[in-house]
Amino acid sequence: MRDGNRERTVKRVRKHRQKYLPVLVAVLLIVIVAGVSLANGLFEELIPTGKEADLNEYFNVTSPNEAAVILNKEISPDKALFMNGIYYFPISMANGLNDIFYYDGIENRLFATTAAAVNEAGTSDFLLNGETVYISIDFIKKFANLSYKTASGPARIVLQTVWDKKDTAKAKKRAYMKAVPDKKADIVKKLEEGETVEIISANEAYSYCLTDDCFVGYVETDKLEDHAAAAETPVSEVPPIVYPVNRINGNVVIGWHNVTNDTANSMLSDAISRVHGMNVICPTWFALSGNDGAITSIASHEYVEEAHNNGLQVWGLLDNFSDETDTEAVLSRTSSRQTLVNNIINAAVEYGLDGINIDFELLPASAGDDFAQFLRELSIICHSKNIILSSDNYVPQEYTNYYRRDIQGKVCDYLIIMGYDEHTSVSHEAGSVASIGFVTDGIVNTLKDVPAEKVINGIPFYTRRWSLENGVLDSAVLGMADASAWLSDNGQSAVWDDATCQNVAVFDKNGVTYSIWLEDAQSVSAKLSVMKNNNLAGVACWRLMMETSDIWDVISAFYPVSGANELSSAAAGAEQ
Repeated sequence: MRDGNRERTVKRVRKHRQKYLPVLVAVLLIVIVAGVSLANGLFEELIPTGKEADLNEYFNVTSPNEAAVILNKEISPDKALFMNGIYYFPISMANGLNDIFYYDGIENRLFATTAAAVNEAGTSDFLLNGETVYISIDFIKKFANLSYKTASGPARIVLQTVWDKKDTAKAKKRAYMKAVPDKKADIVKKLEEGETVEIISANEAYSYCLTDDCFVGYVETDKLEDHAAAAETPVSEVPPIVYPVNRINGNVVIGWHNVTNDTANSMLSDAISRVHGMNVICPTWFALSGNDGAITSIASHEYVEEAHNNGLQVWGLLDNFSDETDTEAVLSRTSSRQTLVNNIINAAVEYGLDGINIDFELLPASAGDDFAQFLRELSIICHSKNIILSSDNYVPQEYTNYYRRDIQGKVCDYLIIMGYDEHTSVSHEAGSVASIGFVTDGIVNTLKDVPAEKVINGIPFYTRRWSLENGVLDSAVLGMADASAWLSDNGQSAVWDDATCQNVAVFDKNGVTYSIWLEDAQSVSAKLSVMKNNNLAGVACWRLMMETSDIWDVISAFYPVSGANELSSAAAGAEQ
């Protein structure tokens, strides 16, 4: 019996083991998986993923004197220089903060020109590295509202010029700043527990942060706590630059008077005999005549007196049309540029001029900054002497952006669009001198850079008569009356063309194809309508004595004038 009981007991035990063994195995597997997961979690917490970043590579610093720039919380592609304990910024970056810096590479001089003064930098305020000019941060700070802090290893500077709201958080234990938002990414910095970071941007996974010691990178969002937000206090030590403005009260209607010699000055009476409703006459009196800043002049006291007696302001025009001068050579050298400024100002004062009109054409792109500096310096003296400063400009094209219409719109009282010469003597096809599309584009694109109250559009009092014979294209300039008479003499009449807003005639005669796009009361009215709809300050006319008398009725209907000799000087806000 005892042996049988033992056998039965053993069988029951075996049966129970077989029954519960799968359960025990499952439990054991769960424990093992949980243990592995816990271990992995602990290892992930204790051992950072990714290797330490090469900070020189991360900040793209390639030499001991180069410094990374973190501009408004983003790593800039531009680099600063760190020399003798001073940070220097490329002049392009400095002008991005306040577009007033100019370097004269010939005389090795640097200027910061405000509305009221030309401020020259000291020799320690800038340096030349290769072909790039670098300006010290402390000189820049005199003319731009900014704050900055620096760090080393590698050298870097955090520069702030925009202030809004500052979001901060504190790092939890074992938080890491990564080069990119990825667990396996290189480590830029191990954050200390409780270390405060500024959050620049964030999502559920990662926050892009800035540290007090000038590191930027990505931190896992769940590794940050104690979030806070506060308004930033902007730096306002430098008052904004507000340029004074000399203006005529009301509309401006200018007639350019092409005066080529002393005798032509006596023809003022003829030039204005058919004119009414004009308040400015602009004689072509002055020309750049030497690379040292010299000018020639055919200005006349008697002319100015007669113009004033007829209710006209006189704006003397200065051009650069002489083949014997190099405009860039004059403008790029500070000494010759300042000589030019003094010469034209002295002439304006001597002859009692109300304004100066700058007509510098065909400038090379390399002279763009020099031209802008010339106008900055000229404007300071013009405004101090209540002389109106205007500048003539091509209809904007991408290839003429170096004329810096944006700067002209600040320092000049008026910017005049030369809204003509759409087709010229060197054009490869016949066409309008100033179609409505060409004029409209010129106005719209100029207004992107210049306020409407400073913009004057120039209209032509001439057209071109085109002839095509045996494949050879030729043209001749005709005034309004001569163009009409030429059509009549050939027994032709023009037909209105909606595309150009001009009366157009095309005909064949004796094997020659002739064409003409007229400028007349209808075409001028169409242009003036566009100008008025864009709230432009006025109209300029090239040139007197080429118009028909009815044109002045049309102009007066759109731009009536009064108080021709009244000058309005205006400037709001602080000036530097």
